[in-house]
Amino acid sequence: MRCWNCRRKIPDKAKVCHYCEASMADRIPLGAEEERTVLDFMEQMPPEVLEALLATADKASTAEEFADLIMVGPCPKCGSTKTGNCEHDPDIDCILVGRCYDCGQLFCTECQKLLPRDKPECACWDEPLPFDDDEEDGPDEE
Repeated sequence: MRCWNCRRKIPDKAKVCHYCEASMADRIPLGAEEERTVLDFMEQMPPEVLEALLATADKASTAEEFADLIMVGPCPKCGSTKTGNCEHDPDIDCILVGRCYDCGQLFCTECQKLLPRDKPECACWDEPLPFDDDEEDGPDEE
């Protein structure tokens, strides 16, 4: 079988990929209906978009890296493709904040605006983040 994360060939009964350490228990197999939906979607893509998507998939060594290449993109400051979102950063915890692993810059993954480290939020977001000092603590009362 192939690892769901890095797509490398691994033993059929492996519980963990020995290349990327992804748990095979986390694998969510596609059913026939989901697979058909994905294939139909890809068939409807303009050829140049599909070609760019497949080229991006070839550059990525893991599913997470593929998602970051598509959803985060290159650093708007230095152009590096070594970027990721800050969803699991305990100080930021926001998927809309990108981080460059080469230059350290934070940026908005929606509009590519460079963001400060002390309060990384962007005017293009609909709602303020939980660490916004202008917000009152606690839920709104009716």
